[in-house]
Amino acid sequence: MKTGPRSLHPGVLAAGLLGLALIVLGGAGTARADFDDALRAFERGDDARARQELRPLLAADNPAAFWLAGRMAESGRGGSPPDAAEAAKWYRRAADGGNVPAMLSLAVLHLEGRGVPQSDARAGDWLRKAAGRGSAQALLLTGAMRLEGRLGPVSDGPGYLRKAMAAGSGEAAVLLGELYLAGKVVPRDPAEAYRLALFAESKGRLSEPFAGRLGRLLAQAASDLPPAQAQAIRGRSGGREASPRQEDTPAERLRTGTGFVVSRLGHVVTNAHVAEGCKSLWAMVDGKPVAASLLRLDPEHDLALVRLAVAPNKVLTLREGRELSPGTPVFAAGFPGEAARTGRMRVTSGRTRELASGMGPAGDLAVSATVLPGNSGGPLLDAGGRVAGVVRARRDGAAVRAKVGEGLSDVGFAVPLASLKAFLSRGQVPFVAAPSSGERNVVDVEHDLAGAVLPLFCRPGR
Repeated sequence: MKTGPRSLHPGVLAAGLLGLALIVLGGAGTARADFDDALRAFERGDDARARQELRPLLAADNPAAFWLAGRMAESGRGGSPPDAAEAAKWYRRAADGGNVPAMLSLAVLHLEGRGVPQSDARAGDWLRKAAGRGSAQALLLTGAMRLEGRLGPVSDGPGYLRKAMAAGSGEAAVLLGELYLAGKVVPRDPAEAYRLALFAESKGRLSEPFAGRLGRLLAQAASDLPPAQAQAIRGRSGGREASPRQEDTPAERLRTGTGFVVSRLGHVVTNAHVAEGCKSLWAMVDGKPVAASLLRLDPEHDLALVRLAVAPNKVLTLREGRELSPGTPVFAAGFPGEAARTGRMRVTSGRTRELASGMGPAGDLAVSATVLPGNSGGPLLDAGGRVAGVVRARRDGAAVRAKVGEGLSDVGFAVPLASLKAFLSRGQVPFVAAPSSGERNVVDVEHDLAGAVLPLFCRPGR
Protein backbone atom coordinates (compact mmCIF):
# COMPACT_ATOMS: atom_id res chain seq x y z
CA MET A 1 0.00 0.00 0.00
CA LYS A 2 1.44 3.31 -0.99
CA THR A 3 -0.02 5.28 1.88
CA GLY A 4 -0.08 2.75 4.70
CA PRO A 5 2.16 0.33 6.52
CA ARG A 6 1.05 -2.71 4.53
CA SER A 7 -0.62 -3.50 1.23
CA LEU A 8 -4.03 -5.14 1.30
CA HIS A 9 -4.71 -6.88 -1.98
CA PRO A 10 -8.38 -7.52 -2.85
CA GLY A 11 -7.65 -11.24 -3.05
CA VAL A 12 -7.07 -11.26 0.70
CA LEU A 13 -10.74 -10.50 1.27
CA ALA A 14 -11.92 -12.67 -1.58
CA ALA A 15 -10.39 -15.65 0.18
CA GLY A 16 -12.52 -14.89 3.23
CA LEU A 17 -15.86 -14.77 1.44
CA LEU A 18 -16.49 -18.50 1.80
CA GLY A 19 -16.93 -18.16 5.54
CA LEU A 20 -19.17 -15.13 5.06
CA ALA A 21 -21.58 -17.23 3.01
CA LEU A 22 -22.45 -19.20 6.12
CA ILE A 23 -23.69 -15.99 7.74
CA VAL A 24 -25.31 -14.16 4.83
CA LEU A 25 -27.33 -16.59 2.73
CA GLY A 26 -29.88 -16.09 0.03
CA GLY A 27 -32.72 -18.47 -0.67
CA ALA A 28 -35.60 -19.90 1.29
CA GLY A 29 -35.19 -21.50 4.67
CA THR A 30 -36.07 -24.96 3.34
CA ALA A 31 -33.17 -24.72 0.90
CA ARG A 32 -30.65 -23.56 3.46
CA ALA A 33 -29.86 -26.97 4.88
CA ASP A 34 -29.22 -28.32 1.39
CA PHE A 35 -27.01 -25.35 0.61
CA ASP A 36 -25.02 -25.94 3.78
CA ASP A 37 -24.47 -29.54 2.59
CA ALA A 38 -23.25 -28.23 -0.77
CA LEU A 39 -20.96 -25.69 0.90
CA ARG A 40 -19.47 -28.26 3.27
CA ALA A 41 -18.82 -30.60 0.36
CA PHE A 42 -17.11 -27.77 -1.51
CA GLU A 43 -14.96 -26.91 1.51
CA ARG A 44 -13.74 -30.49 1.94
CA GLY A 45 -12.97 -30.82 -1.78
CA ASP A 46 -15.83 -33.16 -2.69
CA ASP A 47 -16.80 -31.37 -5.90
CA ALA A 48 -19.01 -34.20 -7.20
CA ARG A 49 -21.16 -34.06 -4.06
CA ALA A 50 -21.21 -30.27 -4.15
CA ARG A 51 -22.50 -30.29 -7.75
CA GLN A 52 -25.12 -32.90 -6.82
CA GLU A 53 -26.40 -30.80 -3.91
CA LEU A 54 -26.42 -27.65 -6.04
CA ARG A 55 -28.51 -28.94 -8.94
CA PRO A 56 -31.96 -28.65 -7.31
CA LEU A 57 -31.01 -25.34 -5.68
CA LEU A 58 -29.93 -23.87 -9.02
CA ALA A 59 -33.18 -25.07 -10.59
CA ALA A 60 -35.03 -23.26 -7.77
CA ASP A 61 -33.12 -19.99 -8.50
CA ASN A 62 -31.46 -19.99 -5.09
CA PRO A 63 -29.11 -16.95 -4.91
CA ALA A 64 -26.69 -18.63 -2.49
CA ALA A 65 -26.41 -21.58 -4.90
CA PHE A 66 -25.64 -19.16 -7.75
CA TRP A 67 -22.85 -17.71 -5.64
CA LEU A 68 -21.32 -21.12 -4.89
CA ALA A 69 -21.56 -22.07 -8.56
CA GLY A 70 -19.58 -18.90 -9.27
CA ARG A 71 -16.95 -19.87 -6.71
CA MET A 72 -16.59 -23.26 -8.36
CA ALA A 73 -16.25 -21.71 -11.80
CA GLU A 74 -13.74 -19.10 -10.59
CA SER A 75 -11.54 -21.69 -8.87
CA GLY A 76 -11.85 -24.39 -11.56
CA ARG A 77 -13.66 -26.69 -9.17
CA GLY A 78 -16.68 -27.34 -11.39
CA GLY A 79 -15.01 -29.85 -13.68
CA SER A 80 -13.64 -27.16 -16.01
CA PRO A 81 -10.59 -24.85 -15.99
CA PRO A 82 -10.89 -21.65 -13.92
CA ASP A 83 -13.21 -19.24 -15.72
CA ALA A 84 -13.67 -15.80 -14.13
CA ALA A 85 -16.06 -14.68 -16.87
CA GLU A 86 -18.37 -17.62 -16.18
CA ALA A 87 -18.05 -16.97 -12.46
CA ALA A 88 -19.08 -13.35 -12.98
CA LYS A 89 -22.31 -14.48 -14.66
CA TRP A 90 -23.21 -16.66 -11.68
CA TYR A 91 -22.25 -13.91 -9.22
CA ARG A 92 -24.44 -11.43 -11.06
CA ARG A 93 -27.47 -13.71 -10.81
CA ALA A 94 -26.77 -14.20 -7.11
CA ALA A 95 -26.22 -10.49 -6.47
CA ASP A 96 -29.43 -9.60 -8.29
CA GLY A 97 -31.14 -11.91 -5.79
CA GLY A 98 -29.64 -10.00 -2.86
CA ASN A 99 -26.70 -12.30 -2.07
CA VAL A 100 -24.04 -10.21 -0.30
CA PRO A 101 -21.03 -12.55 -0.85
CA ALA A 102 -21.76 -12.36 -4.59
CA MET A 103 -21.75 -8.55 -4.46
CA LEU A 104 -18.33 -8.70 -2.80
CA SER A 105 -17.07 -11.25 -5.33
CA LEU A 106 -18.16 -9.03 -8.21
CA ALA A 107 -16.44 -6.06 -6.60
CA VAL A 108 -13.18 -8.01 -6.40
CA LEU A 109 -13.44 -9.14 -10.03
CA HIS A 110 -14.00 -5.56 -11.19
CA LEU A 111 -11.12 -4.28 -9.07
CA GLU A 112 -8.78 -6.87 -10.58
CA GLY A 113 -10.28 -6.90 -14.11
CA ARG A 114 -10.76 -10.67 -14.15
CA GLY A 115 -13.64 -11.94 -16.24
CA VAL A 116 -15.14 -8.47 -16.38
CA PRO A 117 -13.78 -5.06 -17.46
CA GLN A 118 -11.55 -3.50 -14.83
CA SER A 119 -13.65 -0.75 -13.26
CA ASP A 120 -13.20 0.83 -9.86
CA ALA A 121 -16.54 2.57 -10.37
CA ARG A 122 -18.43 -0.71 -10.85
CA ALA A 123 -16.57 -2.24 -7.92
CA GLY A 124 -17.61 0.73 -5.81
CA ASP A 125 -21.24 0.26 -6.84
CA TRP A 126 -21.25 -3.35 -5.67
CA LEU A 127 -19.46 -2.47 -2.45
CA ARG A 128 -22.04 0.22 -1.65
CA LYS A 129 -24.84 -2.28 -2.23
CA ALA A 130 -23.18 -4.82 0.06
CA ALA A 131 -22.49 -2.16 2.71
CA GLY A 132 -26.15 -1.13 2.49
CA ARG A 133 -26.99 -4.66 3.64
CA GLY A 134 -24.70 -4.36 6.65
CA SER A 135 -21.55 -5.97 5.24
CA ALA A 136 -18.49 -5.17 7.35
CA GLN A 137 -16.34 -6.78 4.63
CA ALA A 138 -17.62 -4.27 2.08
CA LEU A 139 -16.71 -1.34 4.32
CA LEU A 140 -13.31 -2.90 5.04
CA LEU A 141 -12.53 -3.38 1.36
CA THR A 142 -13.72 0.14 0.54
CA GLY A 143 -11.45 1.57 3.24
CA ALA A 144 -8.49 -0.49 2.04
CA MET A 145 -9.00 0.60 -1.55
CA ARG A 146 -9.29 4.25 -0.49
CA LEU A 147 -5.93 3.90 1.24
CA GLU A 148 -4.49 2.80 -2.08
CA GLY A 149 -5.91 5.89 -3.76
CA ARG A 150 -8.77 4.01 -5.42
CA LEU A 151 -12.55 4.52 -5.15
CA GLY A 152 -12.00 8.00 -3.70
CA PRO A 153 -9.68 10.15 -1.57
CA VAL A 154 -7.05 8.44 0.57
CA SER A 155 -8.16 10.62 3.50
CA ASP A 156 -11.56 8.85 3.51
CA GLY A 157 -9.95 5.46 4.20
CA PRO A 158 -9.81 5.68 8.02
CA GLY A 159 -13.47 6.70 8.16
CA TYR A 160 -14.54 3.58 6.26
CA LEU A 161 -12.39 1.43 8.52
CA ARG A 162 -14.15 2.96 11.55
CA LYS A 163 -17.50 2.08 9.97
CA ALA A 164 -16.31 -1.47 9.35
CA MET A 165 -15.30 -1.69 13.02
CA ALA A 166 -18.76 -0.48 14.05
CA ALA A 167 -20.16 -3.32 11.93
CA GLY A 168 -17.97 -5.79 13.83
CA SER A 169 -14.77 -6.06 11.79
CA GLY A 170 -11.67 -6.81 13.83
CA GLU A 171 -9.64 -6.82 10.62
CA ALA A 172 -10.48 -3.16 10.07
CA ALA A 173 -9.19 -2.34 13.55
CA VAL A 174 -5.87 -4.04 12.73
CA LEU A 175 -5.46 -2.07 9.51
CA LEU A 176 -6.40 1.22 11.21
CA GLY A 177 -4.08 0.46 14.13
CA GLU A 178 -1.20 -0.08 11.70
CA LEU A 179 -1.90 3.35 10.22
CA TYR A 180 -1.78 5.02 13.65
CA LEU A 181 1.39 3.17 14.56
CA ALA A 182 3.13 4.21 11.34
CA GLY A 183 1.68 7.72 11.22
CA LYS A 184 0.36 7.18 7.68
CA VAL A 185 -2.79 9.10 6.65
CA VAL A 186 -3.53 9.73 10.36
CA PRO A 187 -1.25 11.28 13.02
CA ARG A 188 1.12 8.80 14.66
CA ASP A 189 -0.45 7.65 17.93
CA PRO A 190 0.83 4.40 19.51
CA ALA A 191 -1.80 4.65 22.26
CA GLU A 192 -4.64 4.70 19.72
CA ALA A 193 -2.93 1.88 17.82
CA TYR A 194 -2.86 -0.18 21.00
CA ARG A 195 -6.53 0.52 21.76
CA LEU A 196 -7.45 -0.57 18.22
CA ALA A 197 -5.37 -3.73 18.60
CA LEU A 198 -7.22 -4.57 21.80
CA PHE A 199 -10.52 -4.05 20.00
CA ALA A 200 -9.42 -6.48 17.29
CA GLU A 201 -8.26 -8.96 19.91
CA SER A 202 -11.70 -8.85 21.54
CA LYS A 203 -13.29 -10.00 18.26
CA GLY A 204 -11.74 -13.45 18.55
CA ARG A 205 -10.03 -15.29 15.72
CA LEU A 206 -9.35 -13.12 12.68
CA SER A 207 -8.94 -14.20 9.08
CA GLU A 208 -5.44 -14.42 7.66
CA PRO A 209 -3.23 -12.51 7.20
CA PHE A 210 -4.74 -10.28 9.88
CA ALA A 211 -4.27 -12.76 12.73
CA GLY A 212 -0.49 -12.59 12.37
CA ARG A 213 -0.55 -8.84 11.85
CA LEU A 214 -2.58 -8.39 15.04
CA GLY A 215 0.11 -10.08 17.12
CA ARG A 216 2.77 -7.80 15.69
CA LEU A 217 0.59 -4.71 16.16
CA LEU A 218 -0.06 -5.53 19.83
CA ALA A 219 3.63 -6.07 20.51
CA GLN A 220 4.90 -3.03 18.59
CA ALA A 221 2.29 -0.61 19.92
CA ALA A 222 2.85 -1.74 23.53
CA SER A 223 6.63 -1.43 23.14
CA ASP A 224 6.21 2.20 22.01
CA LEU A 225 4.34 3.09 25.20
CA PRO A 226 5.49 3.40 28.81
CA PRO A 227 4.52 0.11 30.51
CA ALA A 228 2.19 1.89 32.94
CA GLN A 229 0.30 3.58 30.09
CA ALA A 230 -0.07 0.32 28.14
CA GLN A 231 -1.33 -1.43 31.26
CA ALA A 232 -3.80 1.39 31.94
CA ILE A 233 -5.17 1.25 28.38
CA ARG A 234 -5.64 -2.51 28.59
CA GLY A 235 -7.31 -2.14 31.97
CA ARG A 236 -9.73 0.56 30.75
CA SER A 237 -10.67 -1.26 27.56
CA GLY A 238 -10.98 -4.65 29.20
CA GLY A 239 -10.43 -5.97 25.69
CA ARG A 240 -13.97 -5.00 24.80
CA GLU A 241 -13.61 -2.03 22.47
CA ALA A 242 -11.23 0.61 21.27
CA SER A 243 -11.51 3.59 23.57
CA PRO A 244 -12.25 6.75 21.59
CA ARG A 245 -9.94 9.69 21.76
CA GLN A 246 -10.97 12.11 24.48
CA GLU A 247 -10.70 15.88 24.46
CA ASP A 248 -8.47 17.41 27.13
CA THR A 249 -11.50 19.29 28.45
CA PRO A 250 -13.63 17.12 30.77
CA ALA A 251 -16.76 15.88 29.02
CA GLU A 252 -19.08 17.31 31.64
CA ARG A 253 -17.89 20.84 30.83
CA LEU A 254 -18.62 20.54 27.11
CA ARG A 255 -21.81 20.85 25.13
CA THR A 256 -21.93 18.95 21.85
CA GLY A 257 -24.07 19.19 18.75
CA THR A 258 -23.89 18.94 14.99
CA GLY A 259 -23.39 21.44 12.18
CA PHE A 260 -23.15 21.26 8.40
CA VAL A 261 -21.15 23.26 5.86
CA VAL A 262 -23.20 25.47 3.53
CA SER A 263 -20.57 27.56 1.73
CA ARG A 264 -17.04 27.35 0.36
CA LEU A 265 -16.14 30.15 2.78
CA GLY A 266 -16.55 27.84 5.76
CA HIS A 267 -20.06 28.86 6.87
CA VAL A 268 -21.68 26.21 9.07
CA VAL A 269 -25.33 26.02 10.13
CA THR A 270 -26.35 24.62 13.50
CA ASN A 271 -28.99 25.25 16.18
CA ALA A 272 -28.97 28.39 18.28
CA HIS A 273 -29.13 26.30 21.45
CA VAL A 274 -25.89 24.56 20.36
CA ALA A 275 -23.81 27.68 19.58
CA GLU A 276 -25.23 30.26 22.02
CA GLY A 277 -23.37 31.12 25.22
CA CYS A 278 -20.04 29.52 24.27
CA LYS A 279 -16.76 30.78 25.67
CA SER A 280 -15.13 28.82 22.86
CA LEU A 281 -16.57 26.88 19.95
CA TRP A 282 -14.92 24.45 17.58
CA ALA A 283 -15.62 21.68 15.09
CA MET A 284 -13.75 18.47 14.41
CA VAL A 285 -12.66 18.41 10.75
CA ASP A 286 -10.77 15.33 9.52
CA GLY A 287 -10.06 14.42 13.12
CA LYS A 288 -8.60 17.81 14.04
CA PRO A 289 -10.18 20.68 16.03
CA VAL A 290 -10.90 23.81 13.98
CA ALA A 291 -11.95 27.03 15.72
CA ALA A 292 -15.37 28.46 14.90
CA SER A 293 -16.74 31.96 15.43
CA LEU A 294 -20.41 32.78 15.92
CA LEU A 295 -21.78 35.14 13.23
CA ARG A 296 -25.58 35.15 13.60
CA LEU A 297 -28.27 33.86 15.93
CA ASP A 298 -31.98 33.42 15.32
CA PRO A 299 -33.39 32.09 18.62
CA GLU A 300 -36.96 32.20 17.29
CA HIS A 301 -36.16 29.56 14.67
CA ASP A 302 -33.34 27.97 16.71
CA LEU A 303 -30.74 28.68 14.01
CA ALA A 304 -27.12 29.77 14.29
CA LEU A 305 -24.48 30.57 11.69
CA VAL A 306 -20.83 30.02 12.52
CA ARG A 307 -17.68 30.28 10.43
CA LEU A 308 -14.72 27.93 10.60
CA ALA A 309 -11.15 29.21 10.67
CA VAL A 310 -10.33 26.69 7.94
CA ALA A 311 -13.00 25.93 5.34
CA PRO A 312 -13.64 22.21 4.64
CA ASN A 313 -13.52 20.95 1.07
CA LYS A 314 -17.14 19.73 0.97
CA VAL A 315 -20.36 21.74 0.99
CA LEU A 316 -23.95 20.50 1.21
CA THR A 317 -26.51 21.53 -1.39
CA LEU A 318 -29.93 22.78 -0.31
CA ARG A 319 -33.11 21.45 -1.84
CA GLU A 320 -34.73 23.58 -4.51
CA GLY A 321 -38.51 23.48 -4.65
CA ARG A 322 -41.49 23.12 -2.36
CA GLU A 323 -41.45 22.07 1.27
CA LEU A 324 -41.72 18.35 1.93
CA SER A 325 -45.23 16.93 2.11
CA PRO A 326 -46.31 14.44 4.82
CA GLY A 327 -45.07 10.92 4.22
CA THR A 328 -41.95 11.98 2.29
CA PRO A 329 -38.79 9.87 2.94
CA VAL A 330 -36.07 11.79 4.81
CA PHE A 331 -32.70 11.24 6.45
CA ALA A 332 -31.38 12.83 9.65
CA ALA A 333 -27.61 13.03 10.19
CA GLY A 334 -25.58 13.97 13.22
CA PHE A 335 -23.30 12.98 16.06
CA PRO A 336 -25.46 11.83 18.98
CA GLY A 337 -23.99 10.93 22.36
CA GLU A 338 -20.39 9.78 22.28
CA ALA A 339 -20.40 9.97 18.47
CA ALA A 340 -19.22 13.58 18.73
CA ARG A 341 -16.04 12.40 20.41
CA THR A 342 -15.49 9.29 18.30
CA GLY A 343 -16.28 11.12 15.04
CA ARG A 344 -18.72 8.43 13.96
CA MET A 345 -21.60 10.12 12.19
CA ARG A 346 -25.00 8.47 12.44
CA VAL A 347 -27.58 8.66 9.66
CA THR A 348 -31.16 7.53 10.28
CA SER A 349 -34.09 7.31 7.90
CA GLY A 350 -37.78 8.01 8.34
CA ARG A 351 -40.62 10.08 6.91
CA THR A 352 -42.19 13.44 7.46
CA ARG A 353 -45.34 13.34 9.58
CA GLU A 354 -48.52 15.35 9.67
CA LEU A 355 -49.56 16.47 13.13
CA ALA A 356 -52.76 18.00 14.32
CA SER A 357 -52.72 21.76 14.93
CA GLY A 358 -50.93 22.63 18.14
CA MET A 359 -49.29 19.22 18.48
CA GLY A 360 -45.76 20.39 17.62
CA PRO A 361 -43.53 23.46 17.68
CA ALA A 362 -45.10 26.08 15.41
CA GLY A 363 -43.86 25.90 11.83
CA ASP A 364 -41.56 22.92 12.39
CA LEU A 365 -41.41 19.73 10.33
CA ALA A 366 -42.27 16.57 12.23
CA VAL A 367 -40.25 13.49 11.25
CA SER A 368 -40.13 9.85 12.27
CA ALA A 369 -36.35 9.60 11.71
CA THR A 370 -34.58 8.94 15.00
CA VAL A 371 -33.36 12.16 16.63
CA LEU A 372 -31.04 11.79 19.63
CA PRO A 373 -29.22 14.25 21.90
CA GLY A 374 -26.29 15.56 19.87
CA ASN A 375 -28.20 15.43 16.58
CA SER A 376 -29.24 19.05 17.16
CA GLY A 377 -28.12 21.28 14.30
CA GLY A 378 -27.61 18.45 11.84
CA PRO A 379 -29.18 18.41 8.38
CA LEU A 380 -32.52 16.90 7.49
CA LEU A 381 -32.23 15.58 3.94
CA ASP A 382 -34.74 14.54 1.31
CA ALA A 383 -34.63 11.20 -0.53
CA GLY A 384 -32.10 12.60 -3.01
CA GLY A 385 -29.71 13.80 -0.31
CA ARG A 386 -30.50 17.54 -0.53
CA VAL A 387 -30.83 19.59 2.65
CA ALA A 388 -34.51 20.03 3.47
CA GLY A 389 -34.28 21.41 6.99
CA VAL A 390 -32.28 21.54 10.23
CA VAL A 391 -32.83 18.99 13.00
CA ARG A 392 -33.63 20.77 16.22
CA ALA A 393 -35.29 18.54 18.82
CA ARG A 394 -36.75 15.20 19.69
CA ARG A 395 -40.09 14.66 21.31
CA ASP A 396 -38.80 13.59 24.70
CA GLY A 397 -36.80 16.78 25.26
CA ALA A 398 -38.28 18.79 28.14
CA ALA A 399 -38.94 21.85 25.98
CA VAL A 400 -40.64 19.79 23.33
CA ARG A 401 -42.78 17.89 25.84
CA ALA A 402 -43.98 21.23 27.17
CA LYS A 403 -45.24 22.17 23.70
CA VAL A 404 -46.26 18.78 22.38
CA GLY A 405 -47.43 16.92 25.43
CA GLU A 406 -46.98 13.24 26.23
CA GLY A 407 -49.29 11.87 23.54
CA LEU A 408 -46.66 11.54 20.78
CA SER A 409 -43.77 9.12 20.51
CA ASP A 410 -40.92 8.60 18.09
CA VAL A 411 -41.21 12.11 16.66
CA GLY A 412 -38.40 14.54 15.96
CA PHE A 413 -38.65 18.11 14.73
CA ALA A 414 -36.73 20.15 12.20
CA VAL A 415 -36.58 23.79 11.13
CA PRO A 416 -38.15 23.91 7.64
CA LEU A 417 -36.20 24.75 4.50
CA ALA A 418 -37.85 28.13 3.92
CA SER A 419 -36.75 29.37 7.34
CA LEU A 420 -33.21 28.12 6.72
CA LYS A 421 -32.94 29.82 3.31
CA ALA A 422 -34.30 33.10 4.69
CA PHE A 423 -31.80 32.96 7.56
CA LEU A 424 -28.87 32.37 5.19
CA SER A 425 -30.03 35.07 2.79
CA ARG A 426 -30.19 37.63 5.58
CA GLY A 427 -26.59 36.72 6.41
CA GLN A 428 -25.58 36.99 2.73
CA VAL A 429 -24.25 33.44 2.76
CA PRO A 430 -23.44 32.12 -0.76
CA PHE A 431 -25.24 28.78 -0.38
CA VAL A 432 -25.99 26.42 -3.27
CA ALA A 433 -29.45 25.06 -4.10
CA ALA A 434 -30.43 22.52 -6.75
CA PRO A 435 -33.37 20.26 -7.62
CA SER A 436 -33.37 16.86 -5.97
CA SER A 437 -33.29 13.74 -8.11
CA GLY A 438 -32.94 10.01 -7.56
CA GLU A 439 -33.10 8.13 -4.29
CA ARG A 440 -30.24 7.50 -1.88
CA ASN A 441 -29.84 4.89 0.84
CA VAL A 442 -28.26 5.35 4.26
CA VAL A 443 -24.80 4.24 3.09
CA ASP A 444 -24.92 6.59 0.09
CA VAL A 445 -25.94 9.48 2.33
CA GLU A 446 -23.16 8.74 4.83
CA HIS A 447 -20.67 8.84 1.98
CA ASP A 448 -22.13 12.08 0.58
CA LEU A 449 -22.09 13.83 3.97
CA ALA A 450 -18.61 12.80 5.11
CA GLY A 451 -16.55 15.93 5.70
CA ALA A 452 -19.52 18.29 5.37
CA VAL A 453 -21.45 17.30 8.52
CA LEU A 454 -19.33 18.01 11.59
CA PRO A 455 -19.44 17.47 15.36
CA LEU A 456 -19.45 20.77 17.25
CA PHE A 457 -18.10 21.40 20.74
CA CYS A 458 -19.03 24.34 22.96
CA ARG A 459 -17.30 25.29 26.19
CA PRO A 460 -19.99 27.30 27.99
CA GLY A 461 -19.09 30.66 29.48
CA ARG A 462 -18.43 34.28 28.62
